[in-house]
Amino acid sequence: MKNVAVFFGGVSCEHDVSVITGVMTVNAIDKTKYNPIPIYVTKDGEWKTDEKLKDLSIYKTNGYKNFKTVTLLSGDNSLYQVQKSKIKKIGEIYSAVNCMHGGWGEEGGLYCALKNSKIPCTSSSLFSSSLAMDKEFTKFALSGIGVKFLPCVKLDRGNYYLRKETALKLIEKRLEYPVIIKPANLGSSIGIKVAKDKTELEKGLNLAFIFDKKVIIESVLHSPREINCAVYKRGGELIVSNLEEPIKDTELLTFEDKYLAPKQKVFPAEVDEELGEEIKNISAIVYRKLGFSGVIRIDFLLNGNEIFVNEINAVPGSLAYYLFCKDTEEFSSMVTDIIEESVDEWKDLSQNKKTFDSKVLNLSSSKIGK
Repeated sequence: MKNVAVFFGGVSCEHDVSVITGVMTVNAIDKTKYNPIPIYVTKDGEWKTDEKLKDLSIYKTNGYKNFKTVTLLSGDNSLYQVQKSKIKKIGEIYSAVNCMHGGWGEEGGLYCALKNSKIPCTSSSLFSSSLAMDKEFTKFALSGIGVKFLPCVKLDRGNYYLRKETALKLIEKRLEYPVIIKPANLGSSIGIKVAKDKTELEKGLNLAFIFDKKVIIESVLHSPREINCAVYKRGGELIVSNLEEPIKDTELLTFEDKYLAPKQKVFPAEVDEELGEEIKNISAIVYRKLGFSGVIRIDFLLNGNEIFVNEINAVPGSLAYYLFCKDTEEFSSMVTDIIEESVDEWKDLSQNKKTFDSKVLNLSSSKIGK
């Protein structure tokens, strides 16, 4: 049976949401094809595994503390148990499913660790993951491929607190109130605030800088519609979801709205057919041109018929299965698709020659470094 590791948790403000995604995914994996191995990354960064991690209730009691600690080795596609000063091989890993929202899981760190151990991963490369994670870099990338986005002002924490009045004047010169303040490298609406004047702007910046050293500020559109669309690859072909529209009562969807008291969503979204096809087409363009892998979800803002990309989620909550699947059985098939796609992409990548006999060392002086 092929071992598939499912990573979730992590050192991230989105840790708890990641646990839900991970537990749901590890239980959905087709047991006739794979042996799913849950790997829970604690808030301190330790890797733990145990069959009991498939039960969500274990996280409410911190009952995972005595479970096996595991690790990977460079150049070795096996998972190892750490026992004091020794390691014990658990088994080779066929593929790894990344369910880590935020932190180094979503920004590409996990992908690199797995790549170093020659393990296929269902999420995107370091480049694609990093640009999606950083809201400022997302805008740079979208600009390069001709996709619309809202302009912003970017502030760094150190410079802001040294030159606060100058920074506030810059924002008010470039943007009109109300504005929205966002930590540049965070999701799930954590640390986000809308400001209608200078006082609220300062409060919003102080909050955002608690979570990130870089913050972006954007003007708020008047009553925009929020539309979500997800994409993944199956057999080399892009699968684009139907559109979803979250319904909100306030200017923005908060963390509480998304996870603690979820608001109504319209699915499929009631969007003009031509406009809907354009959103789906933009989603496919973003996925393909920016080199994404696995499942991504793109959040759009509609201002009349004008389409703006708001954010790209490289590891979306619940892997955005609800935009593709009617039930858990269909989700199981979807997870199989992304696992096999990761293996195919790894095989393709492995065809690249990675060494070059340059003869440079033979010509260099033996005295270098002495």
